[in-house]
Amino acid sequence: MAYKKPKNTNLFIFLIAILLIVINIPDGSRSTDLGNYNLNDSGSTKLNLNIYDVQKIEIHIIDIYESGDKFCKFDEIYIYGSLKSSGKFVRIRVSEVTVTKGLKILNKAESEHYSKQFYQEPIEIISTTFRCNNESIFIQFEENLNIDYFQFVQNQDNSYKAFRTLNIKASS
Repeated sequence: MAYKKPKNTNLFIFLIAILLIVINIPDGSRSTDLGNYNLNDSGSTKLNLNIYDVQKIEIHIIDIYESGDKFCKFDEIYIYGSLKSSGKFVRIRVSEVTVTKGLKILNKAESEHYSKQFYQEPIEIISTTFRCNNESIFIQFEENLNIDYFQFVQNQDNSYKAFRTLNIKASS
């Protein structure tokens, strides 16, 4: 009696090879850690970034200015730069903003506009707990663009805690 190989051996080998190829496909995005940035205790802080070809930004909160029973809040977050297609310096439109569960976006609908015709409100973020460290903000754009600077406005009336140190990462 001669040896008979199982019926679907070639099919199993083929599927395993395809699975290994799909698992090992490298991710097309590149992520760059831009470092830590310190913000002013109150008023406006301008962070010059000068980064190119960006699709997503992650802002990680490292430290805050004071402790106590106050929530933390960004009154306004503005993003300035240029679109790769036009090259004109503009305030960048945000496609999507998400946050970790310790933060809340106060004006999610107003800060995300998909049409370039409407005015877009700055992003406003508040904490949901009194502990604000180790929370993150994720900002995604409609297309890859060049970012010149971020402008953070916080602690205008001293009724909230201010963020002190942020870590910013950019992905393309």
